[in-house]
Order: sequence, then C-alpha cells, then structure tokens
Amino acid sequence: MDYRTKITCRRQRPTTVEGRDIVEETESNRGRVIQSAAVRRLQQKTQVYPLETNAAVRSRLTHSLEVQQTGRFISRKILASLKEQDELEQLGLEGIETAFTNLVEMSCLLHDVGNPPFGHFGEAAINDWMKKNGKDCFLKAFGHERTVPPLYETTLMPDLECFEGNAQGLRIIHSLQKLNLTCSQVAALVKYTRASWQAKPEAGDYFHYRQKKPGFYFSEEPLIEMVWDHLKISKGNRYPLVYIMEAADDIAYCIADIEDAVDKGILTLKQLKVLLQEEWEEQCQRAEMPCSSYLAEIVDKSMEDNATAHLFITRFRTILVKELVDYAVQRYCQHHQSIFDGSLDEPLIDGGSEQHLALLTLKWVARKHVFCQPEVETPELRGYAALMGLMGIYQPLLELSQEDFRVITSGETSPHFIAKRLYHRLSTKHKEAYCEAVASLTGSAEEVRALEWYYRCRLLIDYLSGMTDNFVLDEYQCMSAI
Repeated sequence: MDYRTKITCRRQRPTTVEGRDIVEETESNRGRVIQSAAVRRLQQKTQVYPLETNAAVRSRLTHSLEVQQTGRFISRKILASLKEQDELEQLGLEGIETAFTNLVEMSCLLHDVGNPPFGHFGEAAINDWMKKNGKDCFLKAFGHERTVPPLYETTLMPDLECFEGNAQGLRIIHSLQKLNLTCSQVAALVKYTRASWQAKPEAGDYFHYRQKKPGFYFSEEPLIEMVWDHLKISKGNRYPLVYIMEAADDIAYCIADIEDAVDKGILTLKQLKVLLQEEWEEQCQRAEMPCSSYLAEIVDKSMEDNATAHLFITRFRTILVKELVDYAVQRYCQHHQSIFDGSLDEPLIDGGSEQHLALLTLKWVARKHVFCQPEVETPELRGYAALMGLMGIYQPLLELSQEDFRVITSGETSPHFIAKRLYHRLSTKHKEAYCEAVASLTGSAEEVRALEWYYRCRLLIDYLSGMTDNFVLDEYQCMSAI
C-alpha cells in the first residue's frame, strides 16, 4: 500500500499555479470548495424539517459542517493509530498527513451538495415526472418518423429517470461549478460506483453494497474513467477515503436527527428512553445477538443527576460519537488492505457489533417516530407538488426539435416565445454547461439528436435540483400565476 498513488496533485485541467506540493494542492481544493455557490446553497436546503425557521435546527449546511468535523476526528485518529504502529512511512503517508485529513474534510463538506430541494421527496418528484413524461417529450422533440438510436433506450432514458443526489453532486463540482478539484478529491466523493443506467446488483453480488445506488451519470462517465485510471482504482471499487466520509455522515446524522426531534418537542426524554430501548431490543433480535445493556448504559449515564434535555443530548452525543469513531478507526485499520483497494463491500460502521446496532437503533427511531410527523411530511408534500408543477411548466423546452432549441439558445428570432422566455430564466452556468456539452457531440445524426436532448434534460434538471426549498415554492407560485 502506497498512499502517494492515491493522494496526488493531478487535476483534470492544468492549474494556473504551478509547483505546489500535495498538501498545498489539497489546501487549494479547500479554498475552491468553501467559496463555491453549491456549498452556500446548503444553508437553505432541508436536512429533516423543510422550511424550518428556527436557525438552531439543522440545515444541510450545518449538517455538512458537523460531518466535516467528525471526518476530521476519524482521520486524525486513524493517522495517530498508524503512527503508533510505525506504519506512516511505509504507507507513504509521512509528511502528507494534512493532505489526508484535508481530502476527508472537503469530501464531508461536499457530500450533500447534489441533494435537491426537499431531499428525497425532491428526488422522487424529478424521477416520477421523467418516468411519466420523458419519453413523450423525447418523441415529440426527436420526431416520430425518425429511427431512435439504441443509446436512447439502453442508456440515456434510464439515466434521466434516475436522479440521485450523489451523482448530481459529482456533476455540480465538475460540469457545472467547474471547481477543477484534484483527482483524489473527486474520488473521495464517489460513494457508490455504479453508473445511473446500470442495473442494481442483487443481494449477495460482489458489488452489492458499493453499487446499491448510482454514483455518477452518463455525462460524467469520462471523468470517472480518467480519475479511476489515474488513481489505479479497479472498476467498481471505491477510493479509500470514501469509507471515512461515509462513516462521518452516518455518525453525524443519526445523532442529529434525534437531537432536533427533542429540541422541537417531538420527543420527550422519557419517550426517547423508552423508544431507544424498544428499538435496541428489536435490532438485537433481528441480528440474532444477545440483548446487552450497551445502549441503555449510555442513555442512563447521559441522564444522570436529572439532566436537562440539552445536557442529556450533549452527554449522549459526546459518549456515542467517541464510541462510534473509535470503532470506525478500529475497522479501518483492521481491513486496511481491502479499504485501500476499495473492495470492502460494507461501511466502516458495520460488522454486527454493538456500535453498529446502536447506529441502527438511532436511525430507526428517527424513521418510525420523527420523519412521519405532520410538520415533516406536510412541507415535503408541498415541495413534491411544487417541483412536479415546475417540471410541467418548463416542459415546452423538452418538446422542441433540436433546431428550434438551437435558435432559442443562439438568440435568434423564434416563434416559440413561451419556450424562449423559459430558457431565459435558467441559470447562466447551467446554460454554459449545456452549450459546451452539445458543441463536442459526435456520432450519427440520430445519436447527436438524442444526446442533445439528453443534455437539454440535464439542463432543466440541473436548474430545478439546484434550487433551495423556499425558492421552489416561490418560483412555482410565481410561474403558476402567469
């Protein structure tokens, strides 16, 4: 194992500043990420409670900052463990420990940038609309008399019907924001290694976990191939630092969801204690493990001296984060070779341990008793309806022929005055990405037409998925009133 084959200075495009070492290049990544608009938008996107006005309740941005800190904590403990075993030099990590930590931190900060407004409900709205209307739009734009190329059926349409936040995040940093991050930083974001048009693996398959969700779109496939080739990652495998980012995310959100529920009065401490114990027993039974007092002892210790809700959450978070971080570090070192190769087909916090069951307990208490509350579900339904409505309003852009749409993008006089005005409302960055992609298309005339329409759909999806929660509702109200 040599981490200098995984942590490199290579970027997709040449940088304007030459001669920087690995640490300086990762610091450059940090500057590009923190100053990006994609990160700023996270402050007005849903974590759990849509349209929340209480600033103390988490947004995607505050959640990502917590994941960043947890990722830093895990990284530093892994490096300390490797140093204690006198392995840093032989692993190629001596002198680039800061680069290792920087890459993890920035992948943590970026891990949610592709999430649409209203979270999973936003994903569902985009996918549902495309599955219901996409084919009709394509046939109208393409022309019913033309021969549809196989690429449309096998790749393009399945890709467009599979919006996924992780894949969209990769598209944002590369194709839309053009951050030109190092290959190592890009790879540290790719949580899942399946293309969006590929079938999901069956249970028990070699890549079952690593490919349970799509990790990239057709539009970013060339980037993935270049990065994987440069970093010597076998097809379908992961980049090693992704395991740390994933563990940090799991730790941060499982505790945060419970904390926000207590802060908002959805759960009292008495209710929470009962629910945690009931779910713990259920998880132990499901895992066919003896029902230990592991989680109950953490809860009791956190409630000592009649602790207030705030004090309980502080203690509970402190104890459990340390437990889960130590376990993640232990697992990283225990499975180091398969993690370095990217072949470990499970997350760090797994393995049927008490720590894993504690994590599952928190997740399922939130799912069963928090996410189903009206103050969560009602705004989600509003968001779903608004996104579906906006997709319908912008539908004329997807029904134009390639030539008619070219006339609109070129600024020439067009009889399609509604579509022209809709096009003018789209983001300049998104329109530039569309024009750049279309300008480089090659193949038969039918393939080029199909690919142009694919990138036109990406243009619309990029615009709508990049909106904040409130902007979706405001835009839908505005456009519906016309």
